[in-house]
Amino acid sequence: MNKQDYRPISDLVTRNSSPFFKENHQAVLLKIMQRIKIYIPLLIGLFAALCGASVSQAQTSVTTNQVGVNAKIDVLGGVFTPPSNIGASQTRIVVYRTFNTQELPGATGVFIQGRYHTSLVPGGYSELCLPPGQFEIGARQFRVGQNARDSYDTVTAIELPPAQTQYLSVVESSGRPVMQPVSAAQALQELGTTRLQMHTISRVTQAQNCVAVAAPVVAPVIQPEQFILSADTLFAFGRSDLNGLTAAGRESLDILTSRIRQKYVNVDRVHVIGHADPLGSPEFNERLSLNRANTVRQYLITKGEISAPVTSEGKGARQLVETRCARQPTSAAIACNQVNRRVVTEVAGQRR
Repeated sequence: MNKQDYRPISDLVTRNSSPFFKENHQAVLLKIMQRIKIYIPLLIGLFAALCGASVSQAQTSVTTNQVGVNAKIDVLGGVFTPPSNIGASQTRIVVYRTFNTQELPGATGVFIQGRYHTSLVPGGYSELCLPPGQFEIGARQFRVGQNARDSYDTVTAIELPPAQTQYLSVVESSGRPVMQPVSAAQALQELGTTRLQMHTISRVTQAQNCVAVAAPVVAPVIQPEQFILSADTLFAFGRSDLNGLTAAGRESLDILTSRIRQKYVNVDRVHVIGHADPLGSPEFNERLSLNRANTVRQYLITKGEISAPVTSEGKGARQLVETRCARQPTSAAIACNQVNRRVVTEVAGQRR
């Protein structure tokens, strides 16, 4: 080539253009250069993401040959924060790539239903909301100096349920990227050091703006309060009927109803459970515990001071408090099993 081949563009345009263009070539060139300048940052950012610019935990930007605000362009944005709740009309996916995937050179392109979504460098994440349903998530590795391919390295088919967030992590398998679904617990732990992948524009046609909804209010589960009365105090020996209630037993039940009224603004239900000791046959103990629970239930209802439903059941000797007593019906065994002979009253409601 001779020196003429290296003449400035303006010189070539002036010599070879029409008279009209000769008069306006400076204005045209100015507009062209302005447009090129506008797109330089975007092109550099895309090149960094798609072609695998070196991005480490300490490096979240690339340096350009521009000056001013374009001298450094961010590749990764803000640190990951757990996503908000979404409604039943949407589902959310979060795709990410940890720093442990350095064996995959370049950036991992993510495609949803055949449409490009993002390119992930190590330490980057991206998310989007979709309508619930079945989706195919394609992964393609972009490498420096290689032409882009039309095919994917791998495809992951996944069902995205409504009102839930599905996490997919880039993992390496035989030198290829795979979008692997992971549990929320694992993902939230690994996402703690990732940053939002920037300078890529999702072209997923089904993508939606995520609409945050308030977390459902779960009423606290309040365990029923238990009041335990000794069956030996309530009943005469071997008795379980209403006439078998002792004077001390009736007084104990009256005190119980008074305590319930004092402690509760509203009583939802009362459940009476009879228990027996293991002395005697299992059939006898089952019947004795049930009869005693029914008698206490009848007494509480007759008093008329508790308007809530009152139910009862017998559990025989199946839930012993003291298990070290002898099983022979001796006086020592009867005394030892005193704690096992009991009536438990469970109360559920709004306490004061």
